[in-house]
Amino acid sequence: MNENIISFHRKARSLLLLVILGVGGCSGFGPRSVPVDRFDYNDAISRSASEQMLMNLVRLRYLDFPYFLAVSSVITSYTYEGSLGLEATFGLHVSYDNEAKGDANLLYSERPTITYTPITGPEFIRRLLLPIPVSTIFAMSQSGWTVDLLLFSGINRINDILNLSFAAIPPPGEVELYRQRQEDIENAMRFQHLIRLLLVLEEHGVIEFLGKHAGKAEFPTMIIKQNISGSDQALVDEFRSMLNLKPEYYTFRIIPRVAGRKEDEITIQTRSLLAIMAFVSKGIDVPEEHRKQGWVLGGPVLDPSGKRIIPFRVCSSVKRPDDVYLSVKYRGYWFYIDAADLKSKRFFNYLLALFQLQSPITDSEKPLVTLPTG
Repeated sequence: MNENIISFHRKARSLLLLVILGVGGCSGFGPRSVPVDRFDYNDAISRSASEQMLMNLVRLRYLDFPYFLAVSSVITSYTYEGSLGLEATFGLHVSYDNEAKGDANLLYSERPTITYTPITGPEFIRRLLLPIPVSTIFAMSQSGWTVDLLLFSGINRINDILNLSFAAIPPPGEVELYRQRQEDIENAMRFQHLIRLLLVLEEHGVIEFLGKHAGKAEFPTMIIKQNISGSDQALVDEFRSMLNLKPEYYTFRIIPRVAGRKEDEITIQTRSLLAIMAFVSKGIDVPEEHRKQGWVLGGPVLDPSGKRIIPFRVCSSVKRPDDVYLSVKYRGYWFYIDAADLKSKRFFNYLLALFQLQSPITDSEKPLVTLPTG
């Protein structure tokens, strides 16, 4: 056979092999996309849930009702389209007339479809408005959550010691409003002091909490240790005095009611999820412009030394902030949590966990919003 033809055949086979290998190498795109896409969608859904919670806190600060959407499904389709072509011409006697051409095309597309389910209806409203069980707060505290934040935000009163109120409608008149604010601040400081006593005594092993399932008890129980040292005894005496607990009792049932409390019982009234969110929203700094227009009520809650009482802060800015933990835009301003504000970040994550506990499982029969992206 003519050497030119043999040479051409070799070149054509080599070109064809390269094209086939190139197209065949794309078969691994699907499996390789799973780790990347899974973490990307996980991060996007997690961030959007956090932004939704922050937006609803800001809405409550402006006395707007919160609204939630759940991502109920994410379906992604991948399309691969390939084509392969080979064209050749050759001459029998002249080598430079030999020519071989090949081409390969690969098209890749990703079409995600995301379904949103409104979280609404009687069941969600009930969970939003009913007080969170004391056992839930104790369970979270025993799972590593910051106990002081749990108790300060989630409990409305312990016996006769009231926490900071969250009333949206102030009393009429400047004098009455000033008195209410002063009373709120005094209540909050006294409640915080009680919480600090409780935490110190629990840390020293003087006070122990048992869940309602321990020993098949109907209610959670608090036990005060007997025969303790002098320094801890002084703290116990102060703790008993604040809650009006008689010294002959060392085991107390924790009940939710106020009326008819027995001598061996302690009343702990918890807040609902909506009440906790309204309480936390007091830590949002609103623009002075909005305050002057009467869009919000009151400012940051401060103690006599000027320190913020609520350990949660959301700042506001006209320009979009950089390097923040989380930010949302509302009514022309950016509201954000500073990346270095660890206490506010912990508080916010606690809210997210409570919301997951209280929100019902999404019902497939509810109206769905399915949106193709991209």
